[in-house]
Amino acid sequence: MTQVVLFTRDLRVYDQPALSAAVRSGEAVVPLFVFDPELLGRSPNRDRFLNESLLDLDRSLRRLGGLLVVRAGDPVDEAVALARETGAAAVHLDEDVS
Repeated sequence: MTQVVLFTRDLRVYDQPALSAAVRSGEAVVPLFVFDPELLGRSPNRDRFLNESLLDLDRSLRRLGGLLVVRAGDPVDEAVALARETGAAAVHLDEDVS
């Protein structure tokens, strides 16, 4: 079954624990990033850095045959919705240590 990977702060492909776990399942992987309205607009510099990082992540995923799905809203709600839409067996994400 499909596996969803919810990217939060760790926006890289190389040695990314959640992505690695999903890939190890041997199933299709759907990468997801959700713009949380609570976190946007606080700093133009932060927003610009985030957008540049997401573009880089998407380029990296495309080189590997993937495509970053980007949504806006509550990250949990959006991850659950995408999992239902794709018939995903699991949603992977990294532990947030902050």
